[in-house]
Amino acid sequence: MSDQPRRRRPGRAGGPRPSPASLGVVQVDDGYAEEYPDGDARSTEAAASLVRAGMALLLELDRRILETFGVAHPVVTALAVVEGADRPLTPSEISERVLVASATMTSTLDVLESRGWVVRMPNPDDRRSVLVAVTEEGRSVADRFLPGIRGWERDTMSALSAGEREQLLALLAKVLSRAAQLAEEPAPPLEGRRNRPKRPSS
Repeated sequence: MSDQPRRRRPGRAGGPRPSPASLGVVQVDDGYAEEYPDGDARSTEAAASLVRAGMALLLELDRRILETFGVAHPVVTALAVVEGADRPLTPSEISERVLVASATMTSTLDVLESRGWVVRMPNPDDRRSVLVAVTEEGRSVADRFLPGIRGWERDTMSALSAGEREQLLALLAKVLSRAAQLAEEPAPPLEGRRNRPKRPSS
């Protein structure tokens, strides 16, 4: 199958949708403190802006992968896992490494195999399972998109100086550490105080 770029589908207004990044950082309204007495404006802006930044980066990476290879981001992620392994992997092992459900991985492997990038073979240690190995064509694709992603990462982060990148990583490490702690705890109910703002009736 050809790796010719796919044409982008136009948005509803006849052109591509703008990136969430074009909206900039999230800024709360002046009445935030009154409406949410238990909240913190900067925490809300920082958390929401991190989510927006993550969405923008993923959407842009998805766009570039789709236009270059004609497949979705999870497909090349799975290919990178298989290509980087020192032995053929089971679908379950691939699922664990890319953090997706087994059912999703099955369809992803179907795409990879149809492209000729991987092959599935019997697992000699488990007749109920298969092993997935990369093909030479798959290695060739990985040799293209992996350095391509590295270049995109460099271009995106070129907005920051080397020192700022170090500072950003240190700050993100703190946020991720706290998020990991919260993820290990029972999820408390999402509730709290709110002073509903008065809005003009329609």
